[in-house]
Amino acid sequence: MTKEYIESMLIKAGVKNLKEFGYPDVNEKNILTDYIYKSFFKSMLEDNKGNSKEIDEVIDELLIMVSNEN
Repeated sequence: MTKEYIESMLIKAGVKNLKEFGYPDVNEKNILTDYIYKSFFKSMLEDNKGNSKEIDEVIDELLIMVSNEN
């Protein structure tokens, strides 16, 4: 699996989860920028660490992206 594939799958899973939690307007772009969406996504990412070194590396990169205040 490539890093790009893993990142895409993590983001898609995050969007799916947030939609199930009642956030119908979340998408693959705003999950990384909207304060509420990225806060939930950050929590989801943190919960999924520890399963695979390869996946953890991508999770760490995504955590940096969602932790930025921009």
